[in-house]
Amino acid sequence: MRAFISSLVLLFVFSLCSSGQEDFKVIKVSGSIIMKTNNVSLQTGTVFSEKETLVFGTDDASAAVINAQKGRMILTSKNHDISDARSNYLPAMYNVSTRGGSLANLIDLQNHFSGKYVVLDRSEIVLDEMNFPMDNDNFFFLRYTFKGEEINKKLEYSYDTLIIDKKSLYTIDGKPIPRPDNTAIRLFYRNGDKSIQINEFNLIFPDTKQLKEEVKIILDTMKERSVKEQVGEVNAYINELYGKVYQQNLLSWLDQNFGLVLLK
Repeated sequence: MRAFISSLVLLFVFSLCSSGQEDFKVIKVSGSIIMKTNNVSLQTGTVFSEKETLVFGTDDASAAVINAQKGRMILTSKNHDISDARSNYLPAMYNVSTRGGSLANLIDLQNHFSGKYVVLDRSEIVLDEMNFPMDNDNFFFLRYTFKGEEINKKLEYSYDTLIIDKKSLYTIDGKPIPRPDNTAIRLFYRNGDKSIQINEFNLIFPDTKQLKEEVKIILDTMKERSVKEQVGEVNAYINELYGKVYQQNLLSWLDQNFGLVLLK
């Protein structure tokens, strides 16, 4: 009898483990995706079985999901059967470093400020002060469009550190604006009486409240992994879903919001 009960307990535990391995948790959803079994829409935090049938409202709807054993993946209308969606699993980027080298020349700046560039509220970028001195006559400014008008916004700085801050950047005549007409933005360096365009790129300020919920799901799923792996996974996620993020900005944000510190 005792052996029979022990067998039942072991079977129950095994069932829980197996069940847990099949469950996926939603990190982020774009568009409408519904679970067929209960007609409930996927949203951040939703848990579902890999055997669940998902109904996509549109062809471009997608969901970023994660499983502790299988990792993170993107589900789309063309590839949403998890058992067959191996190509949608996304590798992490574990080459995150605490070393913050300065941007030394124009090419460095052009490469850095390109494509989709993510700032988590406020970013501080160290520059070579010999090549890019910053004072009253030498400074960086961004140009964006608001209500059809071009706005030039001088960027803050501290010694050799350039600062991009959402609050001060998106303020006109002391009043905050919701957002520019689009994310396309141009960076210039003012050198005396000459303005040099560095590059045009897409400046992305994610909703950090929502992003914090998404990152928490990733970190909760990876509790048994090293800090380097956790940070690498978050770095990969932001790069894939939002755009590239300056590593020092990411490390500072993770420290402030989750107490996650990548030691040197």
